[in-house]
Amino acid sequence: MDALVRDDQRTEILRVTNPDSLVDAVVTEGGVNATTPTSYRVQIVPRGTQPRADHKWDDFRADHVDSLTVTWSSARTLDIGYRNARIFHFSNFWQSAQVRNFDYEVELRLAPRTPSALRAPEPPPGSAQSPR
Repeated sequence: MDALVRDDQRTEILRVTNPDSLVDAVVTEGGVNATTPTSYRVQIVPRGTQPRADHKWDDFRADHVDSLTVTWSSARTLDIGYRNARIFHFSNFWQSAQVRNFDYEVELRLAPRTPSALRAPEPPPGSAQSPR
């Protein structure tokens, strides 16, 4: 079980079928404690099936995620976009015995939308900072 999020507390928030309708990208979220309010997981699964509860099947796992997007740029390429995130796990490919007996491979790509996707950009040296 994931140390950050109990598997039974996950909620599916997005499912996007790829262009050739063989697999789905499934995004789930869950919250656990005061320091990590929400974590996100992305799993590729055969179309219409449920994501596995065990985090070892995650293709992407992160918390402190801002503006998460999951987009198929082609039938076998999934782009995972975000402004900021702390990424604990990422795999750049997926395949399964359930889809063409491992002969169907999906590439996953990270697509950060800021120069530093770990934290908000810092102001230039010498500039005044606004109070937070």
